[in-house]
Amino acid sequence: MKRLLHRPFTVIAAATLWSIPGAIAAQAPDAHDASRFSPAGSYLAARQANLDRDAEAAATYYRAALRSDQRNPELLELTFYSVLASGDINEAVRLAERLLQLDHNNRNAHLVLGVRSLKQKQWKDARAHLSQAMHGPVNDLMATLLSAWAAYGANDVKGAVDTIDKLNGPEWYSIFKDMHAGLILDLANNKKEAGKRLEHAYKLDGNALRVMQAQASFLSRNGAREDALKMYEEYDKQPSRYPPLTVEAVTLLKKDIPLPRMVDTAQAGAAEALYGLGAALGRREEELTLANRGLAYLQLALYLEPGHALAQLSLADLYEAMKKPELAIKVYERVPAASPLKRIADIQLAIDLDALDRTQEATKHLEKVIAAKPDDMEAIIALANIQRERKQYEGCAESYGKAINLLAQPTKANWTTYYFRGICYERAKQWPKAEQDFKKALELYPDQPHVLNYLGSHGSTRAFISMRP
Repeated sequence: MKRLLHRPFTVIAAATLWSIPGAIAAQAPDAHDASRFSPAGSYLAARQANLDRDAEAAATYYRAALRSDQRNPELLELTFYSVLASGDINEAVRLAERLLQLDHNNRNAHLVLGVRSLKQKQWKDARAHLSQAMHGPVNDLMATLLSAWAAYGANDVKGAVDTIDKLNGPEWYSIFKDMHAGLILDLANNKKEAGKRLEHAYKLDGNALRVMQAQASFLSRNGAREDALKMYEEYDKQPSRYPPLTVEAVTLLKKDIPLPRMVDTAQAGAAEALYGLGAALGRREEELTLANRGLAYLQLALYLEPGHALAQLSLADLYEAMKKPELAIKVYERVPAASPLKRIADIQLAIDLDALDRTQEATKHLEKVIAAKPDDMEAIIALANIQRERKQYEGCAESYGKAINLLAQPTKANWTTYYFRGICYERAKQWPKAEQDFKKALELYPDQPHVLNYLGSHGSTRAFISMRP
């Protein structure tokens, strides 16, 4: 086998010259399935699973191949990467320990063992491993932030901040360095220095959710509640995937309740570092090496903080980008019921169920979400969209109608709701109702080409335009 050591968190191999049935890797094999193959067959099936970006299947097949060649360093490393990407961190730790016996300088094995030591509060061991995990801009920043949190765990606040400050690198390091130094100083009750660092991070990028949350939390606990409220209100003006977080924070602030710290332990701080970089890298899904590293970081973040809802949603997002809705569903199911993001997870879970042609389950799931919160516009729209895509036109017209009834004052942003209900009415052969909705959509968004096309196809555009002032 070709030696593949030192590739950073990627288990994507070059396409094999052998022909492997796609169904082999497409299935989710168990150990019994994998045992049916020869070692060479398991290895080839694992490579195909990697090409299909199925880390769970790859891990199963690599384990089977490894059993026949326990000390093969290349095979051991590939198994390690696949197991790590699949989220079995306890097994990844065991493989990392074996890997270091064969290759003491394997940086990714040191990183995983450093995270394990952080979880177990073995601060000295954590820093020893993390000092050997550095190589390249991303690894250097991650290992430094984790090492700083290990120093904080050992009650060495100065050493933690100095560790961060000594790191030189690209300009984009600054926001991570300032935010994590600020979080550490805040936990150490050094309010003056914490305020400086968090404010500087906010000035670098006030639109970054976690940077804004860290700064607003600090302000709310230090006599600047109104400033924190303004920050959330300003943030709320931009499109956001996580409006429940804003609603929850604003509710607390208006009740004059200080916002909790974003992290409260060294492990939580380390998980935040892994989440922050993992989410950023995961968004670079088209770059396989970075996306796989992002996947590994998110899995490690959840190993440290299993209930980190933002890390869970980012991991599910990445699975969806990889066209693995079945894996995304498993992640959404783990989002804590008490999290304000649970509703978003439930809605997206239903969308993924529908993507797997489990439409009846998806519909029932959304109906349950809506029953618990009848004014949940997003859930209602999600249900209507599924019904429309599945050609349930009478049902989707009714669902879009429920959403429209919740609109106190329709705006331009609501034109699609009328437009889609119009499509449902038109397909259900209720043209007068459809025409009325298309005209309303055009009133909200004049000259919208999709709406004009529908009206034009029924000879109504010119007549409607002539009526406009």
